[in-house]
Amino acid sequence: MQTKQRIDEIESALKSEGDQYLDFLANKEKIERILELQEKKDVLILGHNYMIPLVYQLSGQQYRGDSLGLSREAAKAKNQIILFNGVVFMAETAKILNPEKKVLISDLEAGCSLADPFRAKDVLEYKARFPRIPVVTYINSYADVKAETDYCCTSANALKVVEHAAKEFGVDRVIFLPDSFMGKNIEDEFNLEGKKIDVIYPGKYDKNFGRCEVHEKFTLEMIIDIRKQFNMPKNATSTAVLAHWECRSEVLREADFYGSTTGMGRYLKAHPELKKAYLATECEMAANLASEFPNIEFVRACSIFCQHMRKITLDKILHGLENEVYEVFVEESIRRKALVSIERMLALK
Repeated sequence: MQTKQRIDEIESALKSEGDQYLDFLANKEKIERILELQEKKDVLILGHNYMIPLVYQLSGQQYRGDSLGLSREAAKAKNQIILFNGVVFMAETAKILNPEKKVLISDLEAGCSLADPFRAKDVLEYKARFPRIPVVTYINSYADVKAETDYCCTSANALKVVEHAAKEFGVDRVIFLPDSFMGKNIEDEFNLEGKKIDVIYPGKYDKNFGRCEVHEKFTLEMIIDIRKQFNMPKNATSTAVLAHWECRSEVLREADFYGSTTGMGRYLKAHPELKKAYLATECEMAANLASEFPNIEFVRACSIFCQHMRKITLDKILHGLENEVYEVFVEESIRRKALVSIERMLALK
């Protein structure tokens, strides 16, 4: 019964979405089999906002969203198996929070342009250079990095965590790793609010640079062209350009709203007068929000996709569930240390 209900919900969500609905019909048996295995094996399926719609819809509404929301759901999980439809660092976070449970991801090579080049030794170098300064690490990082950090954060709570870390340590400087754009954006936001916190991020005092290969592609010129082409003037009541924290600072300044992916959804919900929106983030985000906000026309001028997120497919998910393979492991000594920074984040309301 649960499987049939979920199939009906997915079909209803995608029925008005053209090609997505055709994809659903073509893969309906596969989706049914995945949901049957979920029910039979007691699997919690977590789905990130950047998944393709068919994968995103596998998760119930409560279990899809951004890294912070999914981290909280992982922490509460009672299921014996967690399937994380996202990338490896997200699945690692679920494993850190649930060491006794089996955590699966359907492609162990689903990486991240921010996380892949940045490891524990890099954190230690910053700590040695800036002693007694708290380290806040973006959740887009691997377990060994989280193990050497004081606080973890996501795009949804980065401002709160960085400010809290400074107060807890009694300092006005915080190391933020590894996203250079986001580090600058956080510092700019504090300056706008009149808060003097020196945010140390890669590229500010050295030649390092950390970036999301998706969000760095959005430029000020691109946003201005979108406004002109689709008649979306700034500060209009019926249209809006929304940008992710990981974009360049000039993109954020041109946007009508900037924040996390969940923040974008909340903005749309809080502005029922909106008729048209453009999202400067991974393009599947707009595809997934389209079913939730049918009265908003999402400008589909975006062709910027995360190559790592796209490694998660229905075929791989089905194979992983059938055979309970692609399991994520975290060495216990690293897990225990990484857990501290994640729990400090989750403790902040």
